[in-house]
Amino acid sequence: MRIVVFGGGMQGCVIAKNLADRPEKPEVIVSDLVKPNALPEGVKSVIADVTDAEQVKNLLKGADVAVLAVPSKIAHGALKNIIETGVPVADVCFTPDPPLDLAELARKTGSACIIDCGVAPGLSHLLIGHAYAQLGGLDSVRILVGGVPQDPPPAYKHAVYFNPHDLMAEYVRPARARQKGKDIEPHPLDASIEKHEDHELGQMEAFLSDGLRTLLTSYKDVPFMEERTLRWPGHLDTMKMLREMGLLDDPTAFHAIAGTLGNRYPSHANKDVLLMLVEGKRGNETRAWRLIDRYHDGMSAMSRTTAFTTAATAMVLARKQFSEPGVHPPEDLGHNPEVTKAMLADLAQHGVMVTELSPARV
Repeated sequence: MRIVVFGGGMQGCVIAKNLADRPEKPEVIVSDLVKPNALPEGVKSVIADVTDAEQVKNLLKGADVAVLAVPSKIAHGALKNIIETGVPVADVCFTPDPPLDLAELARKTGSACIIDCGVAPGLSHLLIGHAYAQLGGLDSVRILVGGVPQDPPPAYKHAVYFNPHDLMAEYVRPARARQKGKDIEPHPLDASIEKHEDHELGQMEAFLSDGLRTLLTSYKDVPFMEERTLRWPGHLDTMKMLREMGLLDDPTAFHAIAGTLGNRYPSHANKDVLLMLVEGKRGNETRAWRLIDRYHDGMSAMSRTTAFTTAATAMVLARKQFSEPGVHPPEDLGHNPEVTKAMLADLAQHGVMVTELSPARV
């Protein structure tokens, strides 16, 4: 088995390590413009440009699956290059809009492509797809998710666990959701903020965010859908203040703040905990799951859950447990009970435990 991971950053290397450590002992290759600083043991490195179609074609000869983990600004063109080879691909880049426009190309070349295959979106969507299939439709979808510092720093009350510019985008990108059958797109800092009391973590705040993505188009019949991002109390006050000062609207200030926050509050100095609650309801029936994961063995919970879900998706493709050509959101995997079972078992084997809740605990 041969797997090529495009992207030599932290996320790509965590994915590569997870894949290389498996019983199948696949040949895992990390490709980037430069050799990764922290290349996992047993993983090979190749210098290549994923935006160059010919280089991608040559590198993927004989590959069973590709993983795309590059910055979102180059992800669409990179994904197109991979799909053109016909090789299956797990994409965890989270472009501003899901690359569903590449579906016809993927069907033509025979590439089975799973997009948005992180933790949320990703695992969250797989679970909603599973609930939708189990209940024969849904009346409501609700997702709460957030990776937060275990010991929040003063003032900011948060830390940067992935690309700081992508993190900042959560506070300015319209929060697409659905209420009473109508699609809405409020500014995330204008929408209502809810209190959430967790039995382990205590009081948190949840603001409307833009994490539903493909769920809004996959399930147009569901009248209520929202994803909310969890944060510690006080963090959103800081973000609102930055907005009121005009610092989130000015491109120069926005990029400067993103860089400053990334340097001032890095993930390695702020051990995190990730909480996710996923709920689908139809009539009196509910399907719900809870995931809590903490910094472990030098890896943030955000990195662990995102990378491990991506790796599990890549293995589903490599084993041909899912092989339908096209560009598929994670909820499509959730419609297959065997694939869902395999994904959850894979995560559990790597210490990421998803617990199904009884209706009384939702």
